[in-house]
Amino acid sequence: MPIWKPRPTSELPRIPLSRWRILETEDGSRHFVGVDMFDRSGRVSSPIVSFDPVAMEGTTETGRIYELIGGNGSSFDVDYVWIRWCELYEVESYTDVTERLLTGADNDNAI
Repeated sequence: MPIWKPRPTSELPRIPLSRWRILETEDGSRHFVGVDMFDRSGRVSSPIVSFDPVAMEGTTETGRIYELIGGNGSSFDVDYVWIRWCELYEVESYTDVTERLLTGADNDNAI
């Protein structure tokens, strides 16, 4: 399965994600990971700069807005893209922080 660079934010400023999670790498960056509902492919966002758990959307470093649709979860395609992304960026460990951010248990909801 190929991995490709996303279209520029200017062409695609908002992306709805299903089966999504928020994963934090060992360097502290957090990323939306899920199924891009436009083309049904797995997607990993650039680092998140803000997240609104009430509106269920967040903005990344590129300025792109991710709309989190439905419940959180995963899929084979999403897991595959995340693993490949981790290899590409030499990420050795990560933590799923989805529930912590949704419940407000994380004092830094602004990411």
